[in-house]
Amino acid sequence: MITLQFLGFICLQKNNKLQGVNQVNKKSYSVGTTDKSWKGNNVQSITFIVTNDCNLRCKYCYITHKSSNKRMNFSVAKDFIDYLLASGNERFSEAVILEFIGGEPFLEVELIDRICDYFKLSAYKLDHPWYWNYRISICTNGVNYSSESVQKFIAKNFNKISVSITLDGTKEKHDLQRVFPDGTGSYDIINKNVDLWLSQFSGSTKVTFASDDLPFLKDSIISLWNRGIKTVNSNVVFENVWKEGDDKVLEDQLVELADYVLDNELYNKDLICSFFDDNIGYPYTEKDFDSTYCGAGKMMALSPDGKIYPCLRYYGYSLNNHEEWPVGNIKEGVDMEKVRPFMLASNRLQSDEECLNCEIATGCAFCQGFDYDVAKTPTNFYRAKYICKMHKARVRANEYYFARLFNRYGIERPERPGYSKKLYFMLSDDYVSYCTYDNKNGFTHRMDKDSVLNGLKFARHNFYKPVFVHSNSRFDFENSKDCEGYDILHIIPARYVGEGKKQGLKRIIPVYNKENLTWDNFGFDNVILNIAETEINSLYDCVKSLLPKVSRINLNITDISKNFDEKMYAAQMKRLKELVMDMVKKQGIFKEISLLTDILFINSHDNCMAGDKTFVLSPEENIYTCCGVYSNESENNIGNIEEGITVDYDFRLYKTKNSNICRLCDAYQCRDCIYVNKLYTKEVNVSPSFQCRKSYIERSVSSALLNDLKDLSVFHNYINGKEIKDLGFLDPIAAFLEINGQGQSYYRYKKA
Repeated sequence: MITLQFLGFICLQKNNKLQGVNQVNKKSYSVGTTDKSWKGNNVQSITFIVTNDCNLRCKYCYITHKSSNKRMNFSVAKDFIDYLLASGNERFSEAVILEFIGGEPFLEVELIDRICDYFKLSAYKLDHPWYWNYRISICTNGVNYSSESVQKFIAKNFNKISVSITLDGTKEKHDLQRVFPDGTGSYDIINKNVDLWLSQFSGSTKVTFASDDLPFLKDSIISLWNRGIKTVNSNVVFENVWKEGDDKVLEDQLVELADYVLDNELYNKDLICSFFDDNIGYPYTEKDFDSTYCGAGKMMALSPDGKIYPCLRYYGYSLNNHEEWPVGNIKEGVDMEKVRPFMLASNRLQSDEECLNCEIATGCAFCQGFDYDVAKTPTNFYRAKYICKMHKARVRANEYYFARLFNRYGIERPERPGYSKKLYFMLSDDYVSYCTYDNKNGFTHRMDKDSVLNGLKFARHNFYKPVFVHSNSRFDFENSKDCEGYDILHIIPARYVGEGKKQGLKRIIPVYNKENLTWDNFGFDNVILNIAETEINSLYDCVKSLLPKVSRINLNITDISKNFDEKMYAAQMKRLKELVMDMVKKQGIFKEISLLTDILFINSHDNCMAGDKTFVLSPEENIYTCCGVYSNESENNIGNIEEGITVDYDFRLYKTKNSNICRLCDAYQCRDCIYVNKLYTKEVNVSPSFQCRKSYIERSVSSALLNDLKDLSVFHNYINGKEIKDLGFLDPIAAFLEINGQGQSYYRYKKA
């Protein structure tokens, strides 16, 4: 039961209506989370490039211009520290990380020791906020980790220092990339130092993969875990090295790793592999558009010659095409005009339309310094896309992992707006009605197992959320193990929900109608209720009977036509408004009825998006824009799962922004059935007047509900500032004609 305390979760997470989960397992998982850093994002990072030299020649290293004669003098570091501690302009955090990097930083461990001593003493003398509120961070290749000088430095700064050793996994994988100047592998030498390192620090390493070592990914991660290194921060290189088929290798390796984790119940054993991340694979939000993946410009890096950079990747030793980009030096300080472009960098300006509109944009990594170097012109407002297919492979593998985690152990990742694209599987031709189109077809055939699996593979590859729409007359679905790797929503007639639970289906939305309101919903909070146009007079009674058992009713008024009884509908909706308010006042419970309450919490159209974001898959493996077309015009498919969408069906017309009515309308709860549109107006993007008027009746009653709720203080945080104005019309075509003028036309519409 949803109380007012949980109002924000139910109402603001409108995708809740597509989940259909009666229980969420709160047990935690570590595989799928990211490593927590000291102070999180509330820390300033200062990087000292103490040397350009390295004792290894790793093949994938981005430092392409190593040099043995470029090392930092102590005086350079001293002047930089004096500048930072004396000036408050560059400090934006009360905590600081002193990062030392090379080349190989421990080649200059004595210099690092001296720099740290000077920083600590100077900060202490100045009573600076960074005194004691600092950490030393060093990533080393581990070759000389056990040396006396390194160990002395670690002991001196213990509890204030973090050291990670880069070990790439198995010996074969490691020695393929991480080699000495003579080409010999470094694994054996570094591995000898790992036990000492693990006795001093929590095991955390970084593993980088390129094209030729992808086949070793699974075994490498497992090898590191077994070695006692629990946190493996892993990534693929950004460079243009990827060959045809590499994405499939990456996906297969990650799927095999996921199986290993789940089959051995390692998902909650404090292991981390950053390839698995519960925050990746979602569309960008408005906030994402105005932020950027990279932290360049928020950190400062000091080169051996005393120049200050927004990130070490803008220092010349890692650039091949454009000149380096310093933002200052130790004598003159930071030139804020040079930093200004970094403050204005955002996904909106760095990414092209493909990236901005990507269904799985979040977590797609990029390095701003690398992108600057490979841009045609020297600019920060560019984004290389060499890893596009690799990110997609990673997301597919993540979907597999989290689907199996949910289906096998009942553990869900935190809810976020997921794929907006959905593929509805019509498991039989007598599928249960789930939208405003009422399916009246009888049973003749069903989707076989092979077609189901083919459809699931198609959905996974193209990032569609699979939705299984079950038969209205029988339940004969077999939940095979092959489905365990997919997160599937099942839409099932209420009378068969028990059968679905016996099959182990976890994500279910029961479907009710006037005749089956007494069936058990088995604890599922979200249901569909179909009421035919001819049954409007019983709408209130049906909802009143069902609403106490659930938290949300997704209400469909089916088979709407020119004969729609507006007066009766308005009266029924007003009674539903009173029902909702009565439950709020007497029980402290807010229940959702989609056509009445959704508009209170959304700010854009929430219709079925048929032909734009949602499609239908028939038992014959054909793809349709909507179920109405499939059931009545089966010859008008737009493709199939083998070839994809092959028919030019003028998809732009299916987008809300390309409807002159919808784009000016704020009746966001409107279902706007494209099949009804086509049937009555001959255009998919032109709604008939009776459908629009129905939606504006809902809008009007929702406005009254909003005003009632505003009188309750507990709702202020959720509906503060929300307004549904009285527009003086029921047909939104009035808004368009007001802008453009009706002109010399005989068209007339019902205004009252």
